[in-house]
This record gives sequence, C-alpha cells and structure tokens, in this order.
Amino acid sequence: MLNRTLIDPQAFATQAETLQGTVSLQDLDKRTWSPDIADTATDIHYAITGGMDRWQRLFLDLTVSGSLKLNCQRCMQPTEFLLDEQVRIILFHREQDLDDAMIVDEELEGMVLENELDVFTLLEDQILMALPISPKHDQCGNNHLDKINQDKPNPFAVLAGLKKS
Repeated sequence: MLNRTLIDPQAFATQAETLQGTVSLQDLDKRTWSPDIADTATDIHYAITGGMDRWQRLFLDLTVSGSLKLNCQRCMQPTEFLLDEQVRIILFHREQDLDDAMIVDEELEGMVLENELDVFTLLEDQILMALPISPKHDQCGNNHLDKINQDKPNPFAVLAGLKKS
C-alpha cells in the first residue's frame, strides 16, 4: 500500500512550499478507478504550491497531469484522455467564510483549513472531477457502427420540417 503524504495546509501555504511527484493511478483510492478506466497502471504527475493571494488569502495551487486510457462508450475500445488540470484552492478558517466567498464568486474553489491534509485525497478528488462523463473517440473507426448510425433516420428531422412550415 502507498504511504500517504500529509501536509499542514496552513503552514504549507504560509511558507510558500512546493511538493511534486508522480504516483500510479493503481496506488490511489479505488474510487478513482471509474469503470471507464481501461488501465490503472498509469502514472499521474502532480505539483502543489502554497502561497498567499492579493487579498491575503492562503491558497494551494494544484496541477495534475497524465495520460489515461479510458473505454470509449461507442466501441468499448481504449481511447486516450489527456489529464491536465490546474486549480487554485483558497483556504478558509471557517465554513461560513467559505460559503460567503462562494456566493460572491461562483468560480471559486475553496476548502476549510484542517490540521492535516492528505495530498493524494486532493489528487483523487481532482481526477474524479476531470474525468469525462461519457468518454469516446472522435472517430471510432468501427465501420459497422458508422453504417448503423448513418442509416438511422434523424428522429428530429420531422420537427425541423415543421419548423420551416
């Protein structure tokens, strides 16, 4: 089992520390192993940098990248998904402060400060949010599927004709 990496997020951000590394997807929590993932033996690269923004708020900048093999929902063959996520997580002392800030800025990513933060839990959450709902190839190359989809009449074609009338 993988040794978890724990940080004190307040000290990490205050001291503007940086942590980077590589972890195999199979070493992360099984909740990240979506049924769409074709190969869990994939390396995920990460970097976390702490700091303080212009409003004197502590933050963690998280970058997660890698190339995942996902099962295409059309042909069920592996397709490549490039994971390249960058997020700034603002740290708040109280839940109410976080809620107030999120009302003002809907795009804000934030969390309440804890004494200890598991870096890999943060990575797992970011991976889950980045995965597509329905992964698929741009072109599957499956002639049989292409023929079926091509021969199928568009159910909305009748509505389009009515709209023109």
